[in-house]
Amino acid sequence: MVTMEPSAPILRYIIVGKFTNDYLILPNNKNFNEIPGGSAFYSAAGLGLWDKDIGLIGIVNEDYPYEWIQEANNRGIDIRGIQITSNYIDQRNFIAYPSINDPDFGNPIFHFSRIGEQFPKTLLGYGGNLTTNALKNDSKSIIKIKDIPFDYLDVTAVHISTLDYASQSRLPSFFRQGHATTITLKAADDYMNTLYGDLVPTILKDITAFICTEKQIRNLFYGKSSDLWDMVAELAVFGCEMIIIITDRNYFLLWDRTSRKKYEVPLYPSTIYDPTGLQDSFCGGFISGLRANQNPINAVLQGSISASFTVEGVGPFYCMDALPKLVQARKEYLTSYVSEI
Repeated sequence: MVTMEPSAPILRYIIVGKFTNDYLILPNNKNFNEIPGGSAFYSAAGLGLWDKDIGLIGIVNEDYPYEWIQEANNRGIDIRGIQITSNYIDQRNFIAYPSINDPDFGNPIFHFSRIGEQFPKTLLGYGGNLTTNALKNDSKSIIKIKDIPFDYLDVTAVHISTLDYASQSRLPSFFRQGHATTITLKAADDYMNTLYGDLVPTILKDITAFICTEKQIRNLFYGKSSDLWDMVAELAVFGCEMIIIITDRNYFLLWDRTSRKKYEVPLYPSTIYDPTGLQDSFCGGFISGLRANQNPINAVLQGSISASFTVEGVGPFYCMDALPKLVQARKEYLTSYVSEI
């Protein structure tokens, strides 16, 4: 008797990102140790609030908790693109929030002492999230294109989260060889600075939308310009269709090349319990909205709503449990707060 192999699911989206083991100290001083995190999970969940048929790409150690990956699979997210390596990668990720908009990624001993909690032994030797040389990436963390499932090229929409420069510069052209017509990318600190800024045009050339933070774009143009829209105008010449800036106040600034218009959209006014994943969840909601009707304003609205649900709880999949009627109600409410600049 011949056993039939299960057919691969038909996917619409690919999310490429990182998987982390998170240690969090929230603004209310509550702490959570060793919980699933990373841009891949948060972006996929933000997208999953609106749509389905999502595949993940990223790299994990052999000892990365498989139950975290399985949770994504249980929620209908395809995990065949997750690459497991025997090489050690430190996937620990510490974030403390002395205040909501002021995350600290270093000095965990100080912060655990500050809240009167015992320092977890599993964080011993943690080196923090340091900005690296964009041209000297650790080969262990670079996405291996040859290991990406072949059917992943059939998707029409791809989001590439913050990764090493080598991966971010190669992946857009790879997916353009398939059926991808919408590619969004979230900037990395490694090249968003005056030292490596000449690498940015390479990143922008094959993508639909470039998403960065206000801090990143100001670092890129440090000493050259202080006006955000002047900075956007300089980046726009490299061919990207849309540029989105996530401001320090959690507003989303949109420049759209087609209409030559600029917009501002706020984060839906929810109560922020855990800011972790706000930006990546936004990216997931954004690409879902963009793929739906190629309307950039709709995309930003959906991104803002995804982020608003994510920050109300802890963990990347929290937002996926939101009631559909509440999701639509938030979108309708926020639509009236879109401002053309």
